[in-house]
Amino acid sequence: MFHRLPSLLVGILLGCKQGLRPKVPEGYYPGVVVTEGQYTVPFDRMYNLTGSFQHAEWYTQTNTTNVGEDNTVGATRRGVLEGYEFHEKLVRVFKDDAEAMIGYVTQMPIQFPNPSGGKVSTYHSYLEELRLISICEGAATLVHMFTTYCADDVVNSWNTWAGFEAVLWTPS
Repeated sequence: MFHRLPSLLVGILLGCKQGLRPKVPEGYYPGVVVTEGQYTVPFDRMYNLTGSFQHAEWYTQTNTTNVGEDNTVGATRRGVLEGYEFHEKLVRVFKDDAEAMIGYVTQMPIQFPNPSGGKVSTYHSYLEELRLISICEGAATLVHMFTTYCADDVVNSWNTWAGFEAVLWTPS
């Protein structure tokens, strides 16, 4: 199923989508975090739990204020995570019977605390893509989260984002 690399991702990697590939401001550095896991949950059930851009309490652990129609490019959400405000805009959405993807960006500074107690990282901008893929003849789902960002501290920002993703996707 990975044969369909999203055009947005290709644009970012090749520098073709200038409007969605923000310039790295002075004092910030680019970073990438990829998180992936397999869950013994059928694709349709996983999509019903995680496939809504505007109903993302499972992910942000907070209620969001939303503008626009859910899962429609251009819709926005804003909320507070660990005491820090975030604003995100949906830029890509796709779904068929065996695969779904939402991609969203922020192009304003946002701060997140390191989940293991480290210092707060400031992210100038980020793009995050959540992809769900039906596997094992529909009996399970592969969850793939791809994040690119510009942040103030290379090591701490990666540890912060990767730590947040690890806590989020670890089965309880």
